Amino acid sequence: MVLLDERILELLSEEENEFMSPSDIADHKRIPYSSQHVGRRCKKLAAHGLLKPVARGVYTITEDGISYLNGEYSAVENGDVGVTDNGERNESMDEA
Repeated sequence: MVLLDERILELLSEEENEFMSPSDIADHKRIPYSSQHVGRRCKKLAAHGLLKPVARGVYTITEDGISYLNGEYSAVENGDVGVTDNGERNESMDEA
């Protein structure tokens, strides 16, 4: 997770923003990133079950996404963060 991911989830959790495209998200004053970058993060969040695509290029937040915002989502339990053999964290949602 990166800060942008949290901002996307927060924005989509607001009632008036139930469904949004990456360009709509990028146009918001809280999001200082291009629609292309936002789109990549939305795809990553959707791949991890925090967002759900509802139409081509339109997303909504999932129950897991809401749980994340409420501090109830375990990235380790959901496979988003693992631990390597040497004890280091392996975060699969980083911006790679």
